Amino acid sequence: MARKAKVVAPAAAARTTGTPIEQHGSTNSAAAVVDGEDTIMDDQHEPRPNGKSSAKLECPVSYGATAVRTDASSDTFDDDSDAGLELLGQGMKAFVTVVQNLRDLGVEELVLPLPKIVVLGDQSTGKSSLIEGISGIKVPRSSGTCTRCPLELNLTPAEAGSPWKATIYLQKRYIYEGPQLQPFGKSAAARGEAATKSRPLGPWIAQGLPENFLFFKTNRKSEIPEALRLAQLATLNPGSDPARYLPGAKGNPGNHQQVKFCPNPIRIDISSPDVPNLSFYDLPGIINQAEVPEEEHLVKLVQNLVKGYVKDEACINLLAIPMTDDAANSTASTLVQELNAQHRTLGVLTKPDRVQSGESMAQWIDILDGKKFKLGHGYYVVKNNPNPEVSNAIARQEEDEFFDQEPWVRTLGLHRDRFGTLKLSTKLSKLLNSQIKTSLPKITEQVRLKTFDIIERLRGLPEPQEGNLSLKIFEKISILERDIARHLDGGSEDYPFQKEFHAAAVRFRNILAFSFPRLVFTSSAPLAYRLSTTPTPSRNRCPDIIPIESDGESEANQKLTQTPTPSKRKQTSTQMSQSTPTKRSRLGMIPQFLPSQDNGVNSFDSSSTGIDRTAPFAKRFTPWDIRTILQDAHIGLPNQVDPRATKRMIRDSLSHWDKPLEELLSFTSQICLTMILERASSVFNSWQGTRCYELLIELCQSFFQEKFKIQATSAKRTLDMERHSALTLHEDAMRTASDEALTALQDSYRNERVKAFLAKQDPEWDNGLKDSAKMKRMSEVTEAQLGGNPFVQELRALADVRGYYECAFSRFVDVVYQGIQTEFLTACRNELGTALKQGVGLEEKDAEQRCAILLAVDPENERIRGELLKQKQNLETASEWLESQ
Repeated sequence: MARKAKVVAPAAAARTTGTPIEQHGSTNSAAAVVDGEDTIMDDQHEPRPNGKSSAKLECPVSYGATAVRTDASSDTFDDDSDAGLELLGQGMKAFVTVVQNLRDLGVEELVLPLPKIVVLGDQSTGKSSLIEGISGIKVPRSSGTCTRCPLELNLTPAEAGSPWKATIYLQKRYIYEGPQLQPFGKSAAARGEAATKSRPLGPWIAQGLPENFLFFKTNRKSEIPEALRLAQLATLNPGSDPARYLPGAKGNPGNHQQVKFCPNPIRIDISSPDVPNLSFYDLPGIINQAEVPEEEHLVKLVQNLVKGYVKDEACINLLAIPMTDDAANSTASTLVQELNAQHRTLGVLTKPDRVQSGESMAQWIDILDGKKFKLGHGYYVVKNNPNPEVSNAIARQEEDEFFDQEPWVRTLGLHRDRFGTLKLSTKLSKLLNSQIKTSLPKITEQVRLKTFDIIERLRGLPEPQEGNLSLKIFEKISILERDIARHLDGGSEDYPFQKEFHAAAVRFRNILAFSFPRLVFTSSAPLAYRLSTTPTPSRNRCPDIIPIESDGESEANQKLTQTPTPSKRKQTSTQMSQSTPTKRSRLGMIPQFLPSQDNGVNSFDSSSTGIDRTAPFAKRFTPWDIRTILQDAHIGLPNQVDPRATKRMIRDSLSHWDKPLEELLSFTSQICLTMILERASSVFNSWQGTRCYELLIELCQSFFQEKFKIQATSAKRTLDMERHSALTLHEDAMRTASDEALTALQDSYRNERVKAFLAKQDPEWDNGLKDSAKMKRMSEVTEAQLGGNPFVQELRALADVRGYYECAFSRFVDVVYQGIQTEFLTACRNELGTALKQGVGLEEKDAEQRCAILLAVDPENERIRGELLKQKQNLETASEWLESQ
């Protein structure tokens, strides 16, 4: 009668279902041989974190998004039991703990391979179900989801009463250097994906120290299959962020796979009071032929990967062979023979329940007797239930009942101690125990020699800088922060930045204030609108161009708009105007600027004493220009101005603002960046010639450019708003400004008409007259004599535009000035130091090593020193553990 004991839990490895292309993976071997060409391949193990505790080891996390399930109680499969796992590690827990801790310290990368168990076999041999029967977890069963990536399974005992827990990591041992997209119609060799002597894994290149990415935590066994499926998708998409595939993450990542095979393992650590210290590696199923020609290169890649593990002398190979096929057809068995690894290989015959009735058992009897395909550790036979709904306890019970019948009881009775998963587990326990005992003396000696070698290499390096280097950099950055703050705050002649910036802002305001819209008459006007007929040419004739400029432009500006008349008489607008001095001087005192003569001189040069000559002229309207604009928007009512006409004139009047704004921003950028770089160069001067100095200067520049770009965008957006819509709530201010503008325009216009009228009657009417006499003579001219004002509506329209312009330019200047002060300069004052500290990496775990490299005259020496010191520390810890055994 069959024993009905609860044995081991469900299996962990992926089932070998799906196409041959879908079954690939890798393990933690130190080197690999490329098929028959004896090409050596460097392979890296995944180091676990340093530490002396053997009970629990935390892995480094490379990104923060980690799915974690911490339910109070773990759900299990019906009648599951971990008794087999406990039996597997009895009597050898201390040894296995030491090996796992050595692997955590990176001893496999630094010294030599450590003892381990690896399962290999052809595709669909039942090896994944075999591992599932030993490990106690279920894996994805849908087609194409099981064996594209290697699976490393680490079992760690926990304290009594602790819950079952599992943690999944993505291990990055190889960097993908293949195409991001599969080019249509190109061969694998052309795409760089085929295996070669120099690149046995094709596009996968081994990197230095492997990285662990924390992916998922749970205490529920039922969540493992889906978590492993998503972990494999993340691994098969090396160009994507793994966080996309976290269980519970927003959005459906789909089933897209950038690659069909990846040697980077998925690692799952199981912690439970009932598990032993043991590690398993499920290698991908070996395939002989791909389903499609485009994937033929995968056959070689998988074989090269598997060979690396099989050749490892510290590795116990568990070779799975199905009883549904001729053993001579096993590619995995042939590979073991080619690498002379039979002496450390144990064969497992799977699927005995699928042997056809009446089929001869002679081949299998010869294999069990050691007459054919002999292996160093013989063969075992196991029977698993492929149905994922069947619990492991029931599967083990079915297995016992199966081997309690013929031919297993009498015909093969001599080998009864080799039938069943539990007996296989017991054998593996003994083999691993023996392998560890044999390897430990050699490992101890190699660790000692490697430590001595590292010490000698450290002695050969130049002496490093002394002191807390990260603190030194921190203090220097803090000095720079305070220095820049003093310059930006200003307040004394030692810190002239604010003085220079304020002067530039004032010049910017003056340029806009001076460039208000003007009214001019030209000789090209229609004859009906001429002030007078053109007199016979004489030295005293009336000018062809008569400026009518309100608020009194300077004499220099009048000379730009008038044709000079060779005369000894003094003619100024102030003398001839009837306007009050207050109205005429309000904007007339602004210094004159002229068009640029050299195209490129900075109009905000700090040495300038007035408005620079590169600033643009104001918008100039003739009365006929205004009349045309009014007629274009005429609404059919007399003496009414359509708002569209006013808005058009306003838009034209603001059209030149972009140039002064660009020059203000450019000047501000120049003096601010110069100040920051000068201060940074001074503070960090003692580090010139080092990468640290270069990096800090680069960080200052990149920070400045980022913040200034934001500010420039904001200022230009403000300009766009001003141009887009003419809006203001300052009705009283605009009305006052418009009324003053209208009075000034009317007075100036009348003065020019009077002068023209008097000059027409007597070209020399003002000869010998004093100013008071001239003013009296002009005041005697009546409106009836002048014939009335033909441009009343035009002057009113321009006055409204001038009134709005005064409100708009003042508002615009204040917004731009305030934005630069409160946003841009404040950011430079308060945020630059933080950006520098983050850019240097002062908050990173390896900050001291990074700083040593940055401050070193030869950074490569410091990089090597940092790596050697870390290796030395790990090996010294390993020595302590080994000596304590």
